[in-house]
Amino acid sequence: MKSGFVFCDFDNQNVLCYTEDRSTVQLLPIESAKNLNKAICLGDRTEMKNIQERLKASDIIDGLYIVNIGTLYKRYF
Repeated sequence: MKSGFVFCDFDNQNVLCYTEDRSTVQLLPIESAKNLNKAICLGDRTEMKNIQERLKASDIIDGLYIVNIGTLYKRYF
């Protein structure tokens, strides 16, 4: 179980994860804690904001928000 912050869509239904080869990112639906364990997670909110700004500038992510992963884990535990 991870702790920290993740990128999530507005409805908290999908999280941002690396693909299998870790060359790009994808949105995975939060159907189980297993998908949450795959999420890109950092403990520092300020660093997440810095990454979010860089990704927005390159149009990789748009409309994703920073959410505490603990609130998402509460659905399954």
